Amino acid sequence: MLMVDIPKILNRITMYDFINQVIDEDMQPRACELCINFSGLVFIEPAGVTILSNVTEWLFKRDVKVFYNYPKIPELNRAFCFLDDSQFFQRYVGKSARKFASVRDTTIPLELVAYSDSYQWLERTKSWFAKKLNVPARSLSTINVCFQEIFNNINDHSQENIGCVFAQHFPNKNEIQVAISDFGVGIPHNIQRVNPWLNDAEAIGKAIEVGFSTKSTPNNRGAGLDTLIHNVVINNHGSVYIHSNNGILNCNYNAVDGLSIQPVIAYGFYPGTLIQINFRTDQILNILDEEEEFEW
Repeated sequence: MLMVDIPKILNRITMYDFINQVIDEDMQPRACELCINFSGLVFIEPAGVTILSNVTEWLFKRDVKVFYNYPKIPELNRAFCFLDDSQFFQRYVGKSARKFASVRDTTIPLELVAYSDSYQWLERTKSWFAKKLNVPARSLSTINVCFQEIFNNINDHSQENIGCVFAQHFPNKNEIQVAISDFGVGIPHNIQRVNPWLNDAEAIGKAIEVGFSTKSTPNNRGAGLDTLIHNVVINNHGSVYIHSNNGILNCNYNAVDGLSIQPVIAYGFYPGTLIQINFRTDQILNILDEEEEFEW
């Protein structure tokens, strides 16, 4: 059995070592049985939770048996407790690692959401956002559109039509982080069928262009990922990070022209697509539904 060590800090930057321990250069599992060791885990971000879920789903699809090695005293490891409360072990082991594990008020628990079930997830998430932001749920249709575009993207590019989703509210940072990942073929796969000369980072950049599409989705409003970028980055001053295969696209707020987009070739491979959205809660009024202004 192969022992795989989780890094001390697990996020989108540190995930490469973990993934390289699991997936070889030929995109095959390194073993038919492996054990993920959480003993050294110190901190995990929302993206780290979905990365773990995504890789686990990728392994299951390839009939790999996955086991977990917990810290000696799980209750003393705060990061492990957080992961346990996210419902990760409930999903993949069938029970929580700790007796009193429970979903935290600051999080939306880890969930696998099929495209066909995305409407129900969107409605629950809208209610959660409304509670955290202290605004009427009906005023969050713009945020709903942001998430719907991600699920449209999963439906267009994944071939799996399922996303691993987790979210956390950071009140002290005035921020809500949402991470959505899928273990499909990745955005570049379909983009490069149309534009084969693009590298993976350039292909992701092409995917966010206004009006560009490789497939027509029945529920797609014709906007695409550019709508997500516009609402989150330009209007909300937040950020959007997209990592698919060997490409990364960093989208951040720029005070000069409102948007800075940086395509980067990644240090390693990500199986599928990972999207991390950082909403600024102190700027959230900038992306609330404009129709609210006309209500009596």
